[in-house]
Amino acid sequence: MRPFLTLLLAVALCAAAEQPAFTTTESIQKETRATAMLLERLHITRRAMSTIDMREVLLTYCENLDRMKMYFTQAEVDEFVERYAKSLDLYMERGNLTPAFEIYALFSRKAEERGRLVKEALSRPIDLAREGTFPADRRKAGWPKSDVEADDLWVRRLQFDLLGELLGDDKSGAKDPAAKEQNSRPDLSAAKVAEAVERLRKRYEKAHSYLRLEQHEVEEAFLNAYTQQYDPHSTFMSGQTLEEFEIAMRNSLCGIGATLSDEDGYCVIKDILPGGPLDQSGKAKPGDKIIAVSQGDGAPEDIVGMRLDRAITRIRGKQGTTVRLTLDKAAGGRETIALKRDQIKLVGQLASARFFEMPAGKDFVSVGVVDLPSFYGKNPDGTGSSPTADVEELIGKLKKMGMQALIMDLRRNGGGLLTEAVDLSGLFIPKGSVLQVRDSQGRQEDYRDENEKVAWDGPLIVLTSKRSASASEIFAGAMHDHRRAIVVGDQTTHGKGSVQNIIELSRFDRKLKSAVKVTIQKWYAPSGSSIQLKGVPADIVVPSVWSVLPNAESDLERPLPWDSVKPSLTEPDLGPWLKAKVSDDLIAQLAAASERRRAELPEFLTQGRLIEWTRSRQERQELPISLEARQREKADDAAFREQVRKELSSYAASRSIKISEVKVEAALEQEKKDAASPYGKNRKGKGRDPLSDDEEWPDYDVQLNEAVRIATDWTTRLGGATVAAAPDARKKPVEAK
Repeated sequence: MRPFLTLLLAVALCAAAEQPAFTTTESIQKETRATAMLLERLHITRRAMSTIDMREVLLTYCENLDRMKMYFTQAEVDEFVERYAKSLDLYMERGNLTPAFEIYALFSRKAEERGRLVKEALSRPIDLAREGTFPADRRKAGWPKSDVEADDLWVRRLQFDLLGELLGDDKSGAKDPAAKEQNSRPDLSAAKVAEAVERLRKRYEKAHSYLRLEQHEVEEAFLNAYTQQYDPHSTFMSGQTLEEFEIAMRNSLCGIGATLSDEDGYCVIKDILPGGPLDQSGKAKPGDKIIAVSQGDGAPEDIVGMRLDRAITRIRGKQGTTVRLTLDKAAGGRETIALKRDQIKLVGQLASARFFEMPAGKDFVSVGVVDLPSFYGKNPDGTGSSPTADVEELIGKLKKMGMQALIMDLRRNGGGLLTEAVDLSGLFIPKGSVLQVRDSQGRQEDYRDENEKVAWDGPLIVLTSKRSASASEIFAGAMHDHRRAIVVGDQTTHGKGSVQNIIELSRFDRKLKSAVKVTIQKWYAPSGSSIQLKGVPADIVVPSVWSVLPNAESDLERPLPWDSVKPSLTEPDLGPWLKAKVSDDLIAQLAAASERRRAELPEFLTQGRLIEWTRSRQERQELPISLEARQREKADDAAFREQVRKELSSYAASRSIKISEVKVEAALEQEKKDAASPYGKNRKGKGRDPLSDDEEWPDYDVQLNEAVRIATDWTTRLGGATVAAAPDARKKPVEAK
């Protein structure tokens, strides 16, 4: 069978010869060798090329080309591995990318042929009543075993996509119930179906045109298949990619303020940056797909299937210009939104606070909540602010208001400057280790707080989620290990405990314009435990919807493993300076009280159902492709979200807690300059279902409210006296069930 497959591949490659042939140039040769060399010498794992499984490199490369596994067959992929795996290391040592170019040549031919077949299929009627399913994530599936199986896969995909067009009609402007009801009943007239088919035909034509890669794009896809064997954050950056990255860093072109990713050919919003245009609009959520982009009032350009870097160039532009995005909402439906491109406004990232007055028997307990969306820093010229200074200012204001307990809310904080995480930790401990860093040479450095000043010595809770990453995890880990705070939130944080460095290859050859991003260090908490993969565990688990979404380091391919180093903190400072000491007994008592509330209060039943609904949507292996099944699913989802909205509205209406806003002076000054300041605009409903597309979702944050109750319990138990700290190590985190 193998000789026959080899003959087939040879015939296919000959057929592909009509495409422009790519060859290994001198620059490609140098870039390939440099990439391999830098990874071997500088990567934290110090892995030699001889330890890399070249079969995995080839499989990853095929996946980089054929992300949804819709073009190659399993036999073709097997033949690539059989033909090239044993000698691929020799090719790379010589800087020869002939195998990559030959594989791409076949892929290009098959993509062109499939484009022709899709066009023919769309010219015939599609049976929308046909029962069946389409895989929810083709990346996790195998390649079709044969062309016949591939044909069936494409038939189901076309039916699935056509239903998406018909059931996802644009909802922009549909605010009143009648309009929403109208949108829930799709127009299936012959004319409407014909319009949807035409949109789909144009989309696929463009999608297949995007598969015609330039030589540097093929090189990048292959070299990244190699770098991905080391870890998901190490990458090769072609000259074009590096230029795009530098433009983004200089902010010479402005965007929408979002982190985007390529998932199955869709441009997906992974995270929304505080203070950016998208954040201020309040009209998009992580998980939404951008399917079309238009400049100003121009015609929309379909970007489904477009390479992510090309899609981003459509979204970015000059500051102040308008870009319109057509969103395929994760919660269902479609909407077009208009945004003005802008740099991210610092005022939207600044720390802010709220002051809660919680009933406690016949008295009240005052709890301050500081929301820190990122670990930002001062401008290069020294102007601006820092999170440490802003948090210290807010703590001062909250103390004057009578604060008895403090919550640091880091649930949406994706990180930032490492030095700010160290400085912020210093506001809560007199001195000591905050984190350790180890490089590929085994050298360790201890980052310490040496400033004895303490801004807050009372009860401290760090509220985290699966989105809390990087610098957030450094702060949370330090507070956890110093036994300075109780960590509340999702089971654990994001789990990214590594540091990357971009090395421009012009350092070795001035003619080279590319770069390699290499993971060179790992972070460790003062206890010696790596932040990588495991993150910072919660002492009291109060889960959010984010806990079941695949957005952690552990959800990536080939993440670096967890490990540990010698502790830099042998014994926390629990001296008389600390007015609210943490002990295992205290955590157990507070967790038990939280568990009772979760069993008694109806809001936790609502939250639990919301989490399970989200989990069920994430765990689906197959999606229905029949019209009846899709309509039923859409109706069920809408009914569920409406029920949750009603329940949360009732909880918000019955709440009798006084809440006051507290802002830093820089934000107040900005508000005076801009009467329409968006500062704090999107605080509303921050703890809600992140998959919801409803702007009027009730302002009731179940997770934060429970953290405030825990802080209240802690303050009440103190009763003005110091709670003794248990000398033994912390027990396994307790989940308030």
